[in-house]
Amino acid sequence: MTSDPAAVLASPLDHWPPRWTPAAVVFDCDGLLVDTEGQWIALQDDYLARHGTSLSPTTRREITGRAAEVVIVTLAEAVGKDPHRVGQELLDAHREHIGERLVPLPGALETLRAIAAVRPVAVASNSPREMLDVKLAGLGIADVVDASIAIEDVAAPKPAPDMYLAAARVLGAEPAECLGFEDSETGADAARAAGLQLIAVPSLPGQEPRAPRRLGSLADPVLAEWIAGWEVRR
Repeated sequence: MTSDPAAVLASPLDHWPPRWTPAAVVFDCDGLLVDTEGQWIALQDDYLARHGTSLSPTTRREITGRAAEVVIVTLAEAVGKDPHRVGQELLDAHREHIGERLVPLPGALETLRAIAAVRPVAVASNSPREMLDVKLAGLGIADVVDASIAIEDVAAPKPAPDMYLAAARVLGAEPAECLGFEDSETGADAARAAGLQLIAVPSLPGQEPRAPRRLGSLADPVLAEWIAGWEVRR
């Protein structure tokens, strides 16, 4: 028997394409819309290698998608350095390159734009505000989304439900009426805890996010067909 009630409840996403349509939609950013999560992990692995160590696959899986503070504390323990120093070194390197090469994941921007044409849309990310704004602007979607929720905007980051609850609130919809898109286990836990319907689109090896529906990419043709049938509610 599972201890996760969300794993056993029926979902409108059990049917594909669903007969249900959401009132609003919330997207994660890193690893879902853009390949920055992979770059962030590569930066961490390079940092660890330069200190002669690495993370176990279990630890890597557990911290993927978590707030930067969680990642930094884990890496600081691994390299035996002060977390403040590790955080400064890692975040400085990440900021230096974050806007240089923003590679959208397959179908990501097309799907977001198609949904934004007919439903309110938000992006909810564990990124700091300054980095999230750079990414949204660099992807050309800052003016497409109705709202964005960064780590400073909530009391607790993912996997807590706060970001998704805040996104639903600002979009004027009940969480259960919202559709979420996530790539990581951390983000999926947050969306499910908030009560959203969820489509998982994992992009990193080792991530097995739990969701009523899982897709290989946002370029899924049935997803596009489903969205094309939504009436305008804006």
